[in-house]
Amino acid sequence: MAIASAKCPKERKLEATARCWTARPILGSDLTDDPPLEDVYVGLLKQKKDTSTAIKSISSILPGFHHLKRCSSNKLLLAPLNMTNLVEESSKERTLTSDNLKTILKERGFNLSLLEDDFQILSVPARAARTKVQAARASKIWPLNFHPDPNIECLVDGSIFTEHQLDLIEGYMNVAIETARLEAVGDSNCNGSALIVDPEDGRILAVAASKIDQHPMWHAAMLAVDLVARLQGGGAWKWDEKSGQNSDDLRVSTSNDQDEAKDDVTKERGIKRKYIEEAPLYYPKSLSKITLPQLESLKSIIHRRGRKNNDSTKTVVSDRSDQTEATNTEKCGPYLCTGYWTFLFKEPCPLCAMALLHSRVSRIFYGVPNQSAGVLGSKTVLHATPRLNHRYQVWGGILEQECRHVLQEIEHRNMD
Repeated sequence: MAIASAKCPKERKLEATARCWTARPILGSDLTDDPPLEDVYVGLLKQKKDTSTAIKSISSILPGFHHLKRCSSNKLLLAPLNMTNLVEESSKERTLTSDNLKTILKERGFNLSLLEDDFQILSVPARAARTKVQAARASKIWPLNFHPDPNIECLVDGSIFTEHQLDLIEGYMNVAIETARLEAVGDSNCNGSALIVDPEDGRILAVAASKIDQHPMWHAAMLAVDLVARLQGGGAWKWDEKSGQNSDDLRVSTSNDQDEAKDDVTKERGIKRKYIEEAPLYYPKSLSKITLPQLESLKSIIHRRGRKNNDSTKTVVSDRSDQTEATNTEKCGPYLCTGYWTFLFKEPCPLCAMALLHSRVSRIFYGVPNQSAGVLGSKTVLHATPRLNHRYQVWGGILEQECRHVLQEIEHRNMD
């Protein structure tokens, strides 16, 4: 296993200016699409001096619209047309009518004399904007109450990564590209390679190429997750390490496979020691000749200066998700790939994407889209699906052109 030498800051700066790819965040529609609109009743204030009184009164009588300013110019937001809880069950109307609303407002003590007789119907954003871009567009329709989330904004605008982190990401993707070029055997639905990396120290734990010619489920990500499981004393598959041939037998865990008497702390120490001694694991073994990047943390670190006349510095992790993952690992020890980053040559198919989700990876980076079966941007955005018990973050387009060139080279090995 060869290790690449570190680059000086000057070389890194030159590479940053020459970078020909962009890490493209794969986001759900809640972050990319404009908020949907809903029809609402709007009352026209007769006099501007009554604005404060009207807002206080309507907010207590019919609370809501927290993501919107309750009044714009002389227009006062009253209630959505689909506010069916205000409509009597005996009513044949399926939506709130203007007359119904006037009756309700009068019964609840709102001074209707503040408003013109006729209500207007306008369309306003039905939910809060989540990004500055969404807020800018939605505010053209109606004024908003909007407070940007720094974590979301840095994800959207790309500032989540430093230039140095992007250099490191490029280095890992180069390993994934070379892995696919040398050994990948897949089909049109899934092909390529996978790396699983511990971002704490940049250690590569597993390197795998797809080998569906040996087993139909031996997609690269599936193999990589299994290799990490082996480092933790598990693993579902076994193979002849010398010949690289599939044995087709599932490895059945027994009480002899793991020492159940070990406490969690001892087990975690043993796993970390095994990582240092044995990682990375490769499949196939021939991949061990690939040159790997030098070990270096992938975490985004900020060095904050102390107070005046104090030369001390405080190091903090800038990513909230990293802090959560670290806390979980300290409490429970590593569960398969909790907190790890995965680098994929090609956008994963449903099988690979779900395997990575269940193994709890925190971030996925891939090179080329998978138009036929990709579920992290092409066919769907799996990680944005509601009610998932885990979510990873995803970026595509890492060295995309280089990946496309290699994909053309290896397609002749496809099984379909």
